[in-house]
Amino acid sequence: MYIENWNIQTAAWLKRVCYDRAPWYPTALTFILSALWHGIYPGYYFTFLTGILITLAARAIRNNCRHYFLSSVPLKIAYDVVTWAVTQLAVCYTVAPFVMLAVEPTIKFYKSVYFHMHILSILVLLLLPIRPQTHSVRRAQNQATMNSIKSKVK
Repeated sequence: MYIENWNIQTAAWLKRVCYDRAPWYPTALTFILSALWHGIYPGYYFTFLTGILITLAARAIRNNCRHYFLSSVPLKIAYDVVTWAVTQLAVCYTVAPFVMLAVEPTIKFYKSVYFHMHILSILVLLLLPIRPQTHSVRRAQNQATMNSIKSKVK
């Protein structure tokens, strides 16, 4: 959820304009729209396409594993600390191409770290079941998000 807080108003706009209206693959379509909005540099596309992969993997992990850590406070704290640290690393890995802009330094960077986040994300998506959200669940979440944003604006 770290990237979603990068720019709250932009995230709310993308959610309203793209994510909520997307008939299929709302996460992917929203990241692609954001890449197009930023411009033509390849680094933007590397960032947002990698963002799709990592976001979907993170959701799969959360949906399949988080409930195991909610039974006690120490387990929940450990889960929160580990997921916070992994999120920080994932964001750094994901946004590096955004500032590099070009293909060559991006590929050089990914090679230097053995494409580890790409590989781990793909493995997670292949090994863990993905539970698609129903439209009614998404609609309820959308309403809650809009109410939250409205209360912050007041």
